[in-house]
Amino acid sequence: MSQILCDSRRTGWVSRILRCPKFPSRQFLENRVIPNRLPLRCRAIAAVVALAAAATAIAADGASTANTTRASTDTVPAGAAAAAGKARNGAAIYLADLPLIDQNGKTVDLYKDYIAGRHIVLHSFFARCEGSCPVMMTTLQSLQKQLGDRLGKDVQIVSITVDPDHDTPQVLADYARRVQAKPGWHFLSGSNAQVTTALRRIGQYTDAPENHMNLIIVGNDASGDWRKLHGLAPLKEVVTAILDAVGEAG
Repeated sequence: MSQILCDSRRTGWVSRILRCPKFPSRQFLENRVIPNRLPLRCRAIAAVVALAAAATAIAADGASTANTTRASTDTVPAGAAAAAGKARNGAAIYLADLPLIDQNGKTVDLYKDYIAGRHIVLHSFFARCEGSCPVMMTTLQSLQKQLGDRLGKDVQIVSITVDPDHDTPQVLADYARRVQAKPGWHFLSGSNAQVTTALRRIGQYTDAPENHMNLIIVGNDASGDWRKLHGLAPLKEVVTAILDAVGEAG
């Protein structure tokens, strides 16, 4: 698939999937625009040089502070603990130390509990959203059906609220039931500071919930392949692109 098409009558643009291997880098995650001329695999020399420079800076910044605490063995699939221990992994450095609270009221670590050694499907939303969120949730419902028993094992879906004052664990638990989320699809909130830090780190921060982004980030921690997709593109195309990104069960 070369591109995901969005209805120009509604959105006015058509953008390619942005795929940048061996990251996430700060530039990749915080870039809010998916350029429609960027080669699918980021092979343009200028892009490679820029992204490599960003990754190098992140590694240097994180080398002295990376947290290598062992992930809990009851939540990590085979091979994940070893992956989590590789502190020089770009995601392990850049996405380290991001505590949040899930819909069950449990404190979790975004990287260690959901990303280490796995595939991650990540986006932002808020429970009172009546515009784009229902569209994206319908897409993720279709995705979880397609994933089958991979969901919660080597593939995790994570929905982070942009409205932590309202979206308490109880509100998120009710929301999860409403969208029929299965185990492996997690809804996260936390304090304002926690949520703001996490959203800034993944490039999804907004100063008002209604201005939240409609991008889906898909990452493969083991290979370092990270992609961003437009969540409001046609359901079938988004699901197909995500399934292509997560590949076969390994």
